[in-house]
Amino acid sequence: MGDPYLWEHCVLGITILGYVVLAVNAYLNRRKRMRLSEESKTMSECERCSVEVAKSLVPASSVPEHRFRGMHLKMSSMRIEFENLSVKLKSNKKCILEGVTGEFRPKRVAAIMGPSGAGKTTFMNALCGRAYYGTTTGMIRINGQTSSIAAIKPLRGFVPQDDIVHEHLTVREQLYYSARLRNEEDTPPAMINNIVEDVLNVMQLLDVQHSLVGDVEKRGISGGQRKRVNIGLELAARPTVLMLDEPTSGLDASTALEIIRSVKRLTAIGMTVVMVVHQPRYSLFTLFDDLLLLGLGGRTVYLGKSEGALPYFRNLGFQMPLHENPADWFMDVISGKVKNDQDPALMSRRLADAWVGFMRNNIPPDDLELGQEAEGQMDRLAFTKALDAKLFSAGFGEMDELSQEQFADFLDILKVQKPADAAWEQLMDRMGFQDGFISRQRLTSFLHGLTFSFSQDAGKYVEDFTSSEASGTSKETSISEIPGKKLGRRGRFCIQYPILLHQNSIRWARDWKHKLISTGIIVFAGAVFGGQCREMLIPENILCPLKINVSHLPIGTLSGIACLHIFGSDRPLFWRESASGVGVTAFYLARVTVSLFDVLVWCYLYTVAWMIFAEAPCSYWMWLIAFRMTAVSASGVGVFISTLVPKNSTLATAVVLLVMGGALSEPQVIADAHGLSSALAFISPFTWASGEKNYLALIATSGGEAAVDFYAVPIVDGYKKIILCLGGSNLSYVTMAYIFCSVFGFLALMFGYLGLRFSHRGKQA
Repeated sequence: MGDPYLWEHCVLGITILGYVVLAVNAYLNRRKRMRLSEESKTMSECERCSVEVAKSLVPASSVPEHRFRGMHLKMSSMRIEFENLSVKLKSNKKCILEGVTGEFRPKRVAAIMGPSGAGKTTFMNALCGRAYYGTTTGMIRINGQTSSIAAIKPLRGFVPQDDIVHEHLTVREQLYYSARLRNEEDTPPAMINNIVEDVLNVMQLLDVQHSLVGDVEKRGISGGQRKRVNIGLELAARPTVLMLDEPTSGLDASTALEIIRSVKRLTAIGMTVVMVVHQPRYSLFTLFDDLLLLGLGGRTVYLGKSEGALPYFRNLGFQMPLHENPADWFMDVISGKVKNDQDPALMSRRLADAWVGFMRNNIPPDDLELGQEAEGQMDRLAFTKALDAKLFSAGFGEMDELSQEQFADFLDILKVQKPADAAWEQLMDRMGFQDGFISRQRLTSFLHGLTFSFSQDAGKYVEDFTSSEASGTSKETSISEIPGKKLGRRGRFCIQYPILLHQNSIRWARDWKHKLISTGIIVFAGAVFGGQCREMLIPENILCPLKINVSHLPIGTLSGIACLHIFGSDRPLFWRESASGVGVTAFYLARVTVSLFDVLVWCYLYTVAWMIFAEAPCSYWMWLIAFRMTAVSASGVGVFISTLVPKNSTLATAVVLLVMGGALSEPQVIADAHGLSSALAFISPFTWASGEKNYLALIATSGGEAAVDFYAVPIVDGYKKIILCLGGSNLSYVTMAYIFCSVFGFLALMFGYLGLRFSHRGKQA
């Protein structure tokens, strides 16, 4: 006869293997961070040397410190037009945004400003299809085609005001997973690394790329760096339009200026940037190309070039005091705090009407000619002349090609430090050395290419693309013309699930201290509750069913509460990722899978501690199976509650599980069960795990029903009655318990999934 617990041995082996895989994955991830750190240093040193060479030859050249290698937009440019955009609250039909008309142009930064309650965030949400709290009307056109930004999620990035980030991941890991999940499924790994490197550079995060973000309890990166990560998560998706909701909130003026400057640089690669800001300082205000001012009631007060706002209000008769910050002064005018000497009746509520009249009597300015000579690009002839002159003075004037040794000597003449070996090899590859030599023409092309925002290297470091920057054109592409784009659709489960599983395994490894404490609590509970069962686990003892039932309460309650963290505090993170195209099923199952291993280990250790202190009869596996039924079922309850109850979820979970394990499945209740009491006892997994699996199985292996205490006979009959309710006359106790607890756990997890998917749908838009 075979081993009756062969399946249990297999489950134990799978659990051990799972923990080994999690540990090995954490170790490999640590090694990978070290390797990536070295690669970043090599790339930075190579960039440094290249820039110094270019500036030594042509000091007047405007050469960016880093050229993009992965941030090629999925769409060349995007013009967003909106007409009579309005929002009415569903609750009271109040109009909080009314008739906003205008456009946001490519390669420009547009700011949305207005006093509190003017509808700035509502306007942004209406554009993105996120105004779930109201009814949105009006028309939106993208590159002349009627559409909505919500329909093109892969092409837009939305940065929320709150910094919703992964607290247990490093800065680079967060950007990496965002790039993997939100770019095309067939994007090569090298391209993903280039995207991450670009984001780290443009958001100035290289110094903290391997630092944990942290939270309130465990200090990580600074607030300004956290804000940069919040923006970087969207940049990793290479959006054509980037929308930011108050990206400078909570930051000092200097940090806010640095962040907006970083975002401003993205317009050089064709990105359209739209942001809500609140009274920026003057130096920050000058970075905005266009300005939308909203007044009370969500009506347009001004929309146009930012430098045109001040003349417009002056023409209305408002006079700004000397040395006043225009951004602050605009808010005072819109709020009605500034008197108009020319027209005293022109107060805040009439400014929207004044704008309507202005638009009727004036022709809107012509569209800007985009795609002209890019900022910082200099004539190739300047580099050719400078290089020829320098080579001639160095004694290389007659040579059409330079060897690596001669180029190294040339660096000494330019007083540029030669990079380390790894960076030197990368530099040779980028410049286009072949068989150790490079032509003058190729060297000139490389130096001239340094003035572009995109890399023009000869090496295979960048994706093949047709750049408007290189061609000098900026033809707007229709959405329907984008090849291979599944706009608005979520990624496939088979692609996203392994990525999310890897991400959660890293989170699991970082939380090892919390896991260790939780495991210690579980073992302690097993020892305490096992001790109170000593010498009572026999059919002759009337307290036997009660002690077994009570022993299931701690493992069930603690497992359910421990699983609350799976989704409880991270629901905003899920909403953001779901809105970005991450599949709900992949997100849900990845987190549940990793947490399941913890629950299984807790069951093994709890059973060991409980049996030792209880001196329990029967086999270890019999008790383990029952405790695991309770733990898995209770974990499903915890997962379900964590997806629905934002506050007091711990109290709610404890109450539900204590009622199920104490009030519904208590042995005396089982003995007296009839009608409603019997039905309630039937639906409790504690009844099946403790009674059907443990108590009845204990009786069967310890003398049979004849050995049961006289006063405990009604309890045995009660458990049998519940079995018969499920048609269990032809099935064993163990089989019946397996079936019911499996069904209960599955339903709890299914309801948890439905709760996560269908609650707060508006925040997942």
